[in-house]
Amino acid sequence: MFGDQAPASTRLDMAITRSEFARQLRAAFPALQESAPDVFSGEYLGCQWSIRLQPTAPTRLGLIVLERWLADIRLGARTLAQRQLWWQRFSAHFQKGGG
Repeated sequence: MFGDQAPASTRLDMAITRSEFARQLRAAFPALQESAPDVFSGEYLGCQWSIRLQPTAPTRLGLIVLERWLADIRLGARTLAQRQLWWQRFSAHFQKGGG
């Protein structure tokens, strides 16, 4: 998703239902914690991470209405390599719908 840049924090605009987001996130990071309804966190290969979802206006395509969420992602990795590994895992599950 981000290649070599692997940011420590970003905001993504995602056209996905909340339940599908949670399902895919659990598939990518099975040991995640959900401290509040729209707050997820965990650790992956030494990288602490957290994601906060915020609803935003749905997208309309004719009669089709797509639910949208803003995902604020923060990574607490000590190295760029740890961030890259986290983003690779996240991207594998969200860009392809399940890895």
